[in-house]
Amino acid sequence: MLVHSTGRVRFQTNDYSVPIQYAYQRVTLKADPFRVYVFAGEELVADHPRCYDKRQVIEDWRHYIPLLLKKSFAVPWASALRHGDLPPTFEAARLDLVARRSDGNREFARLLELCLAYSVERVETALAQARGQGDWSADTVRQLLNVASAPAALAPPLDPSQYPAYQGTTTPPDLAAYNRLLEVQP
Repeated sequence: MLVHSTGRVRFQTNDYSVPIQYAYQRVTLKADPFRVYVFAGEELVADHPRCYDKRQVIEDWRHYIPLLLKKSFAVPWASALRHGDLPPTFEAARLDLVARRSDGNREFARLLELCLAYSVERVETALAQARGQGDWSADTVRQLLNVASAPAALAPPLDPSQYPAYQGTTTPPDLAAYNRLLEVQP
């Protein structure tokens, strides 16, 4: 089956999205009573709940992120975003970015890209934190996600009593030896 230019395949009158990079390519669709699976070769590239209604569009907004990064002007009208499962805080963040920046939709697409590497819940938490700090961007959210993913704490300081060899007292240096360096040799 051929993927349309819109990044969708049709199965029993319904359109199911696939990642946009598979547009114009042949894929294999497998369906069971509950799910529709799309494979490119051996790789599963899309998995949707099966819809028994007629002429429906079933989309996953994650499939369109590479396209939205290139064509950010389409972000406000992307049906996958409007009908997707994104929390309302993301749309509030998009409106905030558009109001503050000329490239607000592009920055929002970069924010959505973070959802490919992190869960939507983690990105939403970092987004709330970033927005609370005032002027923010997708890079701010990325940095907060990186900090949250960092190892918890450094190793505790060493206990000196466990290393008796280093507990010995040393004699203080003879500072008079340094004064000899000031003497002029003939």
